[in-house]
Amino acid sequence: MEVLYIIIGILVILVVAGIMINNGIISRRNMVKRSWADVITYERQKNETLPQLEKHAAAYKEHEAGLMADITALRSALSKASTGNVNTDDLANIEAATSKLMTGFNVAVEAYPDLKMADVTMSLMREISELQDNIAAAISIFNANIEAFNSGIQVFPNSLVNSMAAHERPYKTFENQAATDSLGYTPQRE
Repeated sequence: MEVLYIIIGILVILVVAGIMINNGIISRRNMVKRSWADVITYERQKNETLPQLEKHAAAYKEHEAGLMADITALRSALSKASTGNVNTDDLANIEAATSKLMTGFNVAVEAYPDLKMADVTMSLMREISELQDNIAAAISIFNANIEAFNSGIQVFPNSLVNSMAAHERPYKTFENQAATDSLGYTPQRE
């Protein structure tokens, strides 16, 4: 009779452990989705600032048609970003378009002193720069959550519980290829 109690006790412990592991997987998945939503929220805040910047750049449209095209392309990319679908490739495109926009606008500001002196324009540029800093921080949090989630479904016994219950697949972290290329560093596996 004691053996039966021991077997039942072990089974109860295994079931409870499985439930706790499954709940941990679900919790980490929700953290990934929430942090992705934060990244998209900051990107959309940037999208709300762009029309104002666009209005100021329009005064110099004849000289800076490429800048207007960059702003329009960025706004289009931002409107397609989804908080529900974690897609780091879309984010990479948005960040590349933002870098191109900022470079083009800085050239325009240097070329036109009247534009450089406009307080509103400089304020908008500072706001976009601050939003870029917020986006960078949100991406760092997102990648940390991805790492925790991926580890949480790949290590044993979590991988066993995941294959039996949650059926989650690893997420892809966000990688900024332009930044990686500029560093000239590629991690090597031993």
